[in-house]
Amino acid sequence: MKYFIDHKSKRIHSQQFAGDSCGFVSTPIAYREFTNCPAYVKRLIEDENYSKCTNCVSAPTKLHKKSIS
Repeated sequence: MKYFIDHKSKRIHSQQFAGDSCGFVSTPIAYREFTNCPAYVKRLIEDENYSKCTNCVSAPTKLHKKSIS
């Protein structure tokens, strides 16, 4: 699954980067949903006032190489 939807807080997480800092651990299972459908996610954001998790959005997408001294 590509997206984790938290219906309690109305936030959409990237499954790849979701972690404890996102706060979804406290969300009851009945309010959790997983999906691969970007159209569904887009509809939730545009029509249902859901938002993307700022922790997942700001997660690094590339590994940084350490410089050799």
